[in-house]
Amino acid sequence: MTSRASEAVQMQVTAMLDLLERDRPGMLDRLRTDALAELQTWPEVRVHLVTEALPTAEGCSVAGSYGDEEQPPALCVVRSASTRRRQFTVLHELGHHLQRTDLDLGTAVVLADGDRFEDDACDLFAARVLLPDSLVASCFDDRTPIPGDIVALYRKSSASRAACMVRAAEHLSSFGAVVLYDAAGVVSFAAARGSVYPPARGSDQSQTALVAAALRDPSRADGMPFTVDDTRIRYRSGHASGPLYGQATWCDGYLVAVLVEHHAPWRTFSPPRDIIPSRQPQWAECQVCVNSYEVTDICGTCGEPRCPSGHCECSLRRERHCERCKLTYGPAMFPGNGAICRDCL
Repeated sequence: MTSRASEAVQMQVTAMLDLLERDRPGMLDRLRTDALAELQTWPEVRVHLVTEALPTAEGCSVAGSYGDEEQPPALCVVRSASTRRRQFTVLHELGHHLQRTDLDLGTAVVLADGDRFEDDACDLFAARVLLPDSLVASCFDDRTPIPGDIVALYRKSSASRAACMVRAAEHLSSFGAVVLYDAAGVVSFAAARGSVYPPARGSDQSQTALVAAALRDPSRADGMPFTVDDTRIRYRSGHASGPLYGQATWCDGYLVAVLVEHHAPWRTFSPPRDIIPSRQPQWAECQVCVNSYEVTDICGTCGEPRCPSGHCECSLRRERHCERCKLTYGPAMFPGNGAICRDCL
């Protein structure tokens, strides 16, 4: 899973939190305490703990899913995930429910520039519920966090590592990414800010300079950093990012890393650098935008290039035609998974 919190996404999440507080005062505190238990009392949704990863309509497998084919809609969460990860996942799925049942939130999704908008809003919504601003400020001190700060946030909270990654990416002062790798250097979760594309979930980054340095010393104590001044992100297209300042630390067998283009908080001077492509760029044409673009990202679901607006083959599969006006919209425009769009109802 990857996440990119743009200003538009942050505005959407603020609206989601305001909606909850308006309709259910005090609800955020109850969700922060135990979202799974709280949501099981809501009559308008059903919470299902399932044994295996669920195939979604788009054909991918995730740690949870939102299903509005039946009423009330289902928030499905994989039982085998950790307790912290189940809390993050059910709040992520609640984020889908809010955006698909509130007209203003749904309209923002339809008008958004990029297919990742709804999912990115779900990630940030879940992270902000689990990690309040006061706790984040006590760990990050209103500056770009180093990996040790992210580990401290994880230790002080009951939130998942993914939630901590999302909140850390919010606080990057330059473009970059916050990445969680497993013990083999494979991406478990990533969140990014600005023009840096995060590495795809499941992609092997073990040959990149920073991750390779950490893998050579797996016994180093949690919180003790590895620092590399020129590391890269490898994309499935075969392309690589420009040079990034990187720092990482182990955390319970996972590697937490901060990668930034400049202004690395662990260096007194880390200016921007010229970006030299590491190989001849590849180009593709988006069937939604009808524009050509340089391939820097491959969708982990369909395996096809994803354009800068987030379109890939999945985008075409999700689009639906309204039976009344015959126009094409995303799924948020069809209340209750019906065949008639909001504008025609």
